[in-house]
Amino acid sequence: MKTINFGIDLGTTNSLIARYSQGKTEVFKNPVGFKETLPSCVAFRGERIIVGDKAREWVQKDPLNVFSAFKRKMGTGEKYFIPAKLESISAIELSAMVLRELKNFIYSGENPESMVITIPASFDTVQSNATKQAGYQAGFKEVVLLQEPIAASLSFFNNRAQIDQGKWLVYDLGGGTFDAAIIEVVNGEMKVLDHQGDNFLGGVDIDHIMVTELLIPKLIELSGKPDLADHIATRNGPYERLYYILLQKAEECKKELSSQLVSEIDFTFEIPGEAPMDIFMEIPRSEFEILIDPIISNSTGMIAELLERNELESKDISEIILIGGSTLIPLVREKLESEFEIPLNYSVDPTNAVAIGAAYYAGTKMARLEEKTEEQEQGQEIPDAPLLEFKLAYNNSTRDNEEYVKAVILGKNPAVFYRILRQDGGYDSGLKQLKGNDFGEFVSLREQTVNVFHIRFYDENQNEIKTGSNKIEITQGLYSLYGQPLPEDICLEVDDLENNTTICELVFKRNSILPLSKTIYKEISRTIKTGEKDSIIINLLEGDHTTHPNANKIIGVIEIANDKLNGQVVRGSEVEIKIEISESRDVHVNATILFTNQEFSEVFSPTEKYVSISKLKEEIIQLRDEFEIALHKAADDEDFENAQHIMNSISDLDNLQKDALKLRDGDLTDTRYQLEEQKRKIAKHYYNTRGKNTRVQSEMMEYTDSRNAIRNWLDTIDDIPEDLHKRFDKITEKEHDILKSNSYFLIKSQNNALNRLAWRMILKSAHLTTTYFHIYAEKDETEFTNYSLAKKAISRGEKALDRQNFIELSSVLSELMGLSKSSQAEYFIKGTGLG
Repeated sequence: MKTINFGIDLGTTNSLIARYSQGKTEVFKNPVGFKETLPSCVAFRGERIIVGDKAREWVQKDPLNVFSAFKRKMGTGEKYFIPAKLESISAIELSAMVLRELKNFIYSGENPESMVITIPASFDTVQSNATKQAGYQAGFKEVVLLQEPIAASLSFFNNRAQIDQGKWLVYDLGGGTFDAAIIEVVNGEMKVLDHQGDNFLGGVDIDHIMVTELLIPKLIELSGKPDLADHIATRNGPYERLYYILLQKAEECKKELSSQLVSEIDFTFEIPGEAPMDIFMEIPRSEFEILIDPIISNSTGMIAELLERNELESKDISEIILIGGSTLIPLVREKLESEFEIPLNYSVDPTNAVAIGAAYYAGTKMARLEEKTEEQEQGQEIPDAPLLEFKLAYNNSTRDNEEYVKAVILGKNPAVFYRILRQDGGYDSGLKQLKGNDFGEFVSLREQTVNVFHIRFYDENQNEIKTGSNKIEITQGLYSLYGQPLPEDICLEVDDLENNTTICELVFKRNSILPLSKTIYKEISRTIKTGEKDSIIINLLEGDHTTHPNANKIIGVIEIANDKLNGQVVRGSEVEIKIEISESRDVHVNATILFTNQEFSEVFSPTEKYVSISKLKEEIIQLRDEFEIALHKAADDEDFENAQHIMNSISDLDNLQKDALKLRDGDLTDTRYQLEEQKRKIAKHYYNTRGKNTRVQSEMMEYTDSRNAIRNWLDTIDDIPEDLHKRFDKITEKEHDILKSNSYFLIKSQNNALNRLAWRMILKSAHLTTTYFHIYAEKDETEFTNYSLAKKAISRGEKALDRQNFIELSSVLSELMGLSKSSQAEYFIKGTGLG
């Protein structure tokens, strides 16, 4: 196998391709013009497709057939209409055209089948899958995704002297997205501790606000066209062409203001039915900075939140590493310096750092495409042989010129000789006799690259012994990556029957290192009967596991309808759910209904999500109605703290509603996606604060009472089985961490575990069975769903008690529990069917 070696920065504004070779990285240049950057811009001229600088030039002439900033629409269902072809195209297809064009930069004639492509750290699963799909459409057979702050960090650390340890903060403000990440380096290994970002915050937003808030007011004053403000960004509107021209002018102006105090804008304003008008404007930097200050403050606010969440202060951060073209704006650097007082480092080129980092990563990443052996190429069958198992111990990253490799043979040892070879032939230990079950060797390393070795074993006749994986990979002289972190919590929606709602159960916590795999077991929360329209819903979400499912994003759903089941599935039976996530965020879910022994599986790789403007407006109204109801309830309960939280949410929602009402169905901007994200954040804040503290405290008190009661039973009642003693110890062993988490769901789950244990004790102990039988026998008829059946059960129980038949009494008690109305409340909601 060989390393991938090639990496692409697929940017919102510009894209680049780089290669790693023999310890060095090279950014390829466009054979036309010899620039490293390729504008992520596509133009259509009849049957011709033009990508890059030439496409940008057509913005002034034919903007409706020129498309850019489509990275922002990755993962959406939005299409771009091409008048020149009378057809529509997706962001994935446009991105694939940029990727194909970048392949033409490779002057060496290589045609890589595997490629590392970078994505913003905050890209969700849908956006990540869309990026991979673009790579496949561009002709790559293997696409490995790398988060942009990690790529930038690899570029930074691999181009400076050795750093043993410390923490850095990456500030990546690009054309379309913003990412901030805390990077820790320890002994040559780099790890992302946490990140924060916004997929709709970048240079494109600065350009847009310059058009709407700066250029349009000046243009209205100069032209006398007051309707410009209402129609400037409307698809098929009278000023659509003007909007794209102004966006390009704004971008040019923004770049000029990074190096000078005043920028001039000069263009011809063509008005249908009127004579063209020559427009000239002067834009001072001071005016520009006032306009963009809220955008930059938004980014610095995320940094403050990131530091606070990780309990870090400015003194804990060595430097802020600046990445992305928008960090060249003077105001960005001024605000970072004044707000955080952390040294800024702009030693890496902000335009190509991500591509260089992607190449470094590609140089350490083995291509996973299958390679045929010489025997397979010739059609020969490889005979089976005894399989030798062994364990290896070595550092996978070092700055030394050699590394010690130790091997331990497992089980019966048929081997008598071993040999270690470096894949390039530069090192060969020679054939050595094995003494005992272990051995060690110092292997020599090539500098600044991944060294691949193979261990081979031979019997006394010099026949090679078949092994499992016998490959060793050691990176010399480069900072290695501990792993890519999961951007958000992955959780499963489950029923909270007691509270008549559903909640999120954490599967993988954010910042867990990819790839990930976990098998969980869930109980069926209601009987799924044959002949009725019902189903079990496995709904996988990403977001914050402590909030309501509605505030999170859906990765995928497996709906198992009852007509797909081999029979009735009773409440309390189990579902085995295995969830796997690859390093590039492929999600595979396998669910087994144990009661019917049926398996259902799905690979979630959605590449589209759609935001309907009308639905967005409707959801905002519905959310506001819910806020109002909750506010009245909080006021009636005199819960003034909670009422204030809800009032704040209503105020935020009112502002959001005003912006949403301005949206038209033909809106050309990214506003709908930004408003959708704001709505999700408001909902998350609302669900997190709505009586959360009260509910958590209530659960804590219930847990403490239940734990103390059970502990008292164990201390005073002799006939509780020993296995239930051990079960109690198992449940309570992690209570400190669970109570400290302040998570309603975790504490609620702990309570449920104690309650289930309590009922098992009641039914297994003659003393407790008798006590609780008397409690149920004395209940009023209004407390049973069917008092006639309850009376008969009580009569049988009394007779069993007279005979001291506690097994029969336990059965009667179970029946009474089932007839109790308190046990029936769980059937009120439908939910997911998973408890």
